[in-house]
Amino acid sequence: MTTLISSCAVEKKKLTENVGKYVPPNIDDTNFKNSVITNKNFDETWTSLINFVNDSFFKIEKLEKNSGLLTLSFGSREPENFIDCGDFEYTLFFTGEKFKGSYIDYAKSGLLAVLAAKMYVNIREIDNESTKISVNTNYTFSTQHALGYYDPKLNQTYSFVSGGYQTINVINPIKGSIPTRTCKSTNFAENAIFNVTK
Repeated sequence: MTTLISSCAVEKKKLTENVGKYVPPNIDDTNFKNSVITNKNFDETWTSLINFVNDSFFKIEKLEKNSGLLTLSFGSREPENFIDCGDFEYTLFFTGEKFKGSYIDYAKSGLLAVLAAKMYVNIREIDNESTKISVNTNYTFSTQHALGYYDPKLNQTYSFVSGGYQTINVINPIKGSIPTRTCKSTNFAENAIFNVTK
């Protein structure tokens, strides 16, 4: 009898409050290097890079071949390819709605999240047979609390660079979850640049 009453009490508690869990991404991976040296000359490297970018998810913002500078933007579509914000799950007591998946998927649908990323590529000739490519990216992942009206005080932004991350305190974290959320670069975009110039 005691066991039956106890189990009913637990079930009742689950049905009278929102509960959830958040697991941040692994931030201990510090192997990212923002430059590589290719076995191609400057012109070959530049041509390979421009041909790839023109047929990829990147958008060219600015290019200056004489100075070896290229500015690219990306990320408005499929931000989950470019950043990792961990995993999230919740159960809402009032509607019984449940979610389990990546925090980015939750943020896109529930927090009107948008990723804006700008990449700066620097191409420098070393000699007639090798070129150095350096990449630095600024990531901005912005969220809003969708309450049926816009309130800038409810906006939150993660800002970090290639190989980096940011942890912020979130507004009203769901019961059972830690009060912070972390987003980091997956280095997918940077590696795409490096791979095409090998």
